[in-house]
Amino acid sequence: MQELWQKNKKLLIQALAAMVVFLIVSNIARSIRADHESDLVRHREDAQILAQRLHDLDGIVDVERKSRTALEERNNDLLSKLSISRVSRHQPPTDVASVSTEFKRAKDLVWNDFRERANRIGLVTPSEIPNFDERGDLDLASWTDRFLLLEVLDRFLQVCLQSGIPRIDQVVPKARVQEAFRDQQKVLVRYPIEVKLLCSPDQLSDLIVRFQVDGSFLSIEPIRVVTEKSNTGRLEASIQVVGIDVEDPREESRGNRRPGTRGRRGF
Repeated sequence: MQELWQKNKKLLIQALAAMVVFLIVSNIARSIRADHESDLVRHREDAQILAQRLHDLDGIVDVERKSRTALEERNNDLLSKLSISRVSRHQPPTDVASVSTEFKRAKDLVWNDFRERANRIGLVTPSEIPNFDERGDLDLASWTDRFLLLEVLDRFLQVCLQSGIPRIDQVVPKARVQEAFRDQQKVLVRYPIEVKLLCSPDQLSDLIVRFQVDGSFLSIEPIRVVTEKSNTGRLEASIQVVGIDVEDPREESRGNRRPGTRGRRGF
């Protein structure tokens, strides 16, 4: 027996070690399988509970979905009334390479059409075309700003023609300005253009009403209004014509930010 043990000791030890390892692995596997079975039972029970709850909510979920859709449509409708970008006729092209060319073409069409119609009714126009600071290093966001400023200008010039304004001396597009909202995910953005013109009090009132009648995203704010020195009863008015938009916040220089709208003047 001793001789048999000595001859097969190594083999027997290996077999014993293998059996011990097998038992350990089997116990671990059994434990894992038991845990998996417990998890499976629990998930099955949770699924049954969820299915019952969904059955109980039959119809309610659909109502909530319809309500959410209605709210989204209402939100889009409000934005269309508060955001000039939602109704702008002047949109930047999708091809970034052609954006500067397209803007120049759109600006020339707006200005040339205005001057042609103004000449027919005797409206005196500025000698210089408005300068939108059309630099070659502008990014797409900056060009989009200029398209929105052009939209403001186009709408204002059409109203000037309708109101019979006798003279426009100067048109100066200004930089985009954003103001804080309570909702930090959005900002109120102003696209201002400063205009100097000559008109009667009635014409100025008519101009204000006509310009703002198409939407609450347009505003006229007085800068300086005085009577003409020649005592004709007409007014020399410096005004700021503003298009309003609701947009995502954008990093801008401090000079292009305003803290809020409480102190803003306007008609």
